[in-house]
Amino acid sequence: MERNHQYHEKLKQIVKLHQPDGEISMSNFCVAPFLHMYVHKNEGPRVCCMSTETAFQNMKLFKELGSDLKKLWSSDYYKNLRKSFLKNERLNICDKCWQIEDAGGKSDRQRFNETYRDVIAPNIETGNQYNAPLDLDIRPGNLCNLACRMCGPVSSSQIEKERNNKKILNPIWGYGGIPKTEVYDKEYNIEFLLSQADKGDRIKFLGGEPTIMPEVDKFLDTLIEREWFHVPLHFTTNCTNNTKRFIDKITKFTSLSFNYSVDGIGPVLEYIRHPVKSEAINKNAPLYDNLPGNRYSEISFTYQAYNFFHIIDFINWSSSIGVYTRPEILRWPEKLSYKTIPLQIREKRLPIFMKMLENIEVKEPLTKKEVLEKAMPVLVGMHEDKEEYPVSDLAQYTKLIDVARNQHIKDYIPEVWEIIEKEYNDIAI
Repeated sequence: MERNHQYHEKLKQIVKLHQPDGEISMSNFCVAPFLHMYVHKNEGPRVCCMSTETAFQNMKLFKELGSDLKKLWSSDYYKNLRKSFLKNERLNICDKCWQIEDAGGKSDRQRFNETYRDVIAPNIETGNQYNAPLDLDIRPGNLCNLACRMCGPVSSSQIEKERNNKKILNPIWGYGGIPKTEVYDKEYNIEFLLSQADKGDRIKFLGGEPTIMPEVDKFLDTLIEREWFHVPLHFTTNCTNNTKRFIDKITKFTSLSFNYSVDGIGPVLEYIRHPVKSEAINKNAPLYDNLPGNRYSEISFTYQAYNFFHIIDFINWSSSIGVYTRPEILRWPEKLSYKTIPLQIREKRLPIFMKMLENIEVKEPLTKKEVLEKAMPVLVGMHEDKEEYPVSDLAQYTKLIDVARNQHIKDYIPEVWEIIEKEYNDIAI
């Protein structure tokens, strides 16, 4: 408590330099640009996975700095971001977090602050007292073994191949090549990213599918060579890979956590996350969960049109294997949003889902209270939402991929087929 008090007093002094008049406020502060770095091989670096800055998305600034992450970290762009947060300003690039918070949810901004605000001394020039990021979001490219319907070629090599070979999919996933940077080809960038990683709370690996990426192996090998086995590692995985090579490496570390990207069970899962088989998830989720260094696992479940009618089935399944579900709203592509389910159907079904959720049975170490706290607010928010998107958008998106993959939604999710049947049949391809 004394340490926290001293830290907050120091932080107030730093903030006061930027808010000299009136009452000091930290209500909009985010610690991320002071200690976190998101680096995607295809998209380039950004402040975090939720930020929307175009300067990094088109990689102009990054290339001007010679594709050097250390120079970027101390650039005027980062300095100005840090100054703005110390002034308690709301930045436009953070709209995703503000939208989540304004809707009553918990944002990444809040999570960063909870984890780190008492740990670092904010510094406009170098971010913090260690002069480097401590918390890393590593995304070495789009190598993936799945072609999930709500994903895209930037994050899935399977979709990239599918789009290039089947022009029918260009209206969905665009035209042209995927931009790539040399960020992970530069040894000095790897060295900079890992220079202070032993002082942070996690290195987060995503993809593509990180469990099959050679670049992730390289990061792990470097940490193993340094004997930094205490560095917490977090993997967002589609839960399809359990190769001995990968398992042997990660079990050397004492603190692991996993986010399983799974959006359904049975036919719903196999339709959304083609070409996965449910048996793989049923096998690998318990395997990861029982690794000796695993401190925490959760399932990231995105509410969307395809799984709308099976929300409770999924939460029942996740509860039966003892893993929490962290529900999120699918925001892109909008054509797969739950809002394409007609409002009259949502108004009828969601109260039923909420009642079913109240009666759900959970397996230890889960508690019913926490399951409800995670899932119920999202259901309530969906029920209060009166916005509708065109059913025709869902039908078109669905049919284009069905034709390309020789599938039909009626064989997997008949409830959605009943809604889009007319529009689906009217689409000429």
